[in-house]
Amino acid sequence: MPRKHRILSLVLLALILSQTACGAAQQGTADTDAQTSADDTGTTDETTTVGFEYPDVNYDGAEFRILNFDQLWNMYIHLDSPEIDGEVLNDAVYARNRKVEQKLGCKIVEKTFENDTANTISRITDHAKTSIMSGEDEYDVMMLPVSEAPDLITGGYLQDLKSMPEFRFDGEWWDQEIIGATTFDNRLYFASGAANLMAFDSMWCLFFNENMAENHQLDMPYDLVREGKWTIDEATKYAKAVANLNGDESWKWSKDGKCVYGISSHQNSPEHFWFSAGEFTLDVDKKGEPKFILGSDRFYGVMDKLAVLLDGKEGTTLKANNTDFDADNGGYVYVFTTGRSFFMTGEIKAAQLMRDMTDTFGIVPFPKYDESQPQYYTSLVSQLFYMTIPSTNMNTSRTATIYEALTHESYLSVIPTYYSNVVEQKGLRNEDSIDMLEIMRQTRAVDVATIFNWSSNLRSTLNTKLFNGNSQVASDIAAQQTKVEASMQKFFDFLAEQNG
Repeated sequence: MPRKHRILSLVLLALILSQTACGAAQQGTADTDAQTSADDTGTTDETTTVGFEYPDVNYDGAEFRILNFDQLWNMYIHLDSPEIDGEVLNDAVYARNRKVEQKLGCKIVEKTFENDTANTISRITDHAKTSIMSGEDEYDVMMLPVSEAPDLITGGYLQDLKSMPEFRFDGEWWDQEIIGATTFDNRLYFASGAANLMAFDSMWCLFFNENMAENHQLDMPYDLVREGKWTIDEATKYAKAVANLNGDESWKWSKDGKCVYGISSHQNSPEHFWFSAGEFTLDVDKKGEPKFILGSDRFYGVMDKLAVLLDGKEGTTLKANNTDFDADNGGYVYVFTTGRSFFMTGEIKAAQLMRDMTDTFGIVPFPKYDESQPQYYTSLVSQLFYMTIPSTNMNTSRTATIYEALTHESYLSVIPTYYSNVVEQKGLRNEDSIDMLEIMRQTRAVDVATIFNWSSNLRSTLNTKLFNGNSQVASDIAAQQTKVEASMQKFFDFLAEQNG
């Protein structure tokens, strides 16, 4: 781990240990030991990072109106906490917002739109479109799914964030890799930063059973990760070492069975494995031209290895049900928490679902292809909600100033508290978990073809084949490449028109 990341990890660990000892909600940063208690007014010691200064403005109590879902996939998505309630993360968000309100003379108002039980994310997009088409200046900021980006951008619903000088997207409180990947022709319509905790909750990782590792005399994989040696081959070794029929006739799931699988896999997991191996669908050259790049010799090497790891016929992986605790159909969380698998694929937020798990579990990032790969790549849920500014917003300067302050303050106080909130789950209160979280945070990235939903059919086809131990996908890529390229080109043609 690079030295600066290691230092941050140690600071975060110290924060968590102090919180555990004191039993109180506190916020700290790598730059200050300022703390805010739950009964504070929301102000903190005057601390900022290089590159950020509060402007000398007062917005006279103007409302800062945020559109957001009320809930989504058990993730922390809220941008406001209206009162102190004793939950450390809510209280940190409360303190952050009250400080920004005090500094800038504004009133933060989050207007939540009710989600349905099916988590139909297009509902909030439809609501946003209706609001914008009415011509009413109803919202300053809209938190919208990036999977809907092409339609929202080409339809003229959103404003270019790069046109607003109040944003400092080069600041460390913004997600640099994500912003870089979604900036085209120096235009940016969706932005991700520290204010939006969904970008942390939605990090894909591998959970593993530490007790099972000890029982099988397997080393904990943490050092392999730190040394850059956590690869598909190593993950396969662990999965094969643990997989056991235990007297069952087959690997078919049965809630009354005894077999143990290497991995309990969410059905979308294969694409996250080839992403973590450094394989992306497209690249954009120096001229801003997109190019479909999936299908290199290296890619097929990755697929060969994944077909071995994910083959449902060999017990290394169970293609589990996406319903968390569905015992009858093998819900992926149920399989793992009942000791029927060594690994589980899922987002970080799944830790919140496993507080009652008897065994101790740990987390590691998805593996690299091989040791020569320069870094890990941590993927995020493809429907991640990003910050957008609607075309009806008539005061973008004020909006950008307030959201920039929220993002900066989150980096200082909310993110360390978020880490402690995650790590304080059963079995995760240790320096190893802090290190793994920090490695994943620093290696978050996106495949634009995935998050813009240009390659959904192709991904689904490849996922299915890998679960069947089949790596022969060249014909599938050839069959769908033209469709993916057409979707990409439509978007880039729109950007070219905007530039005249």
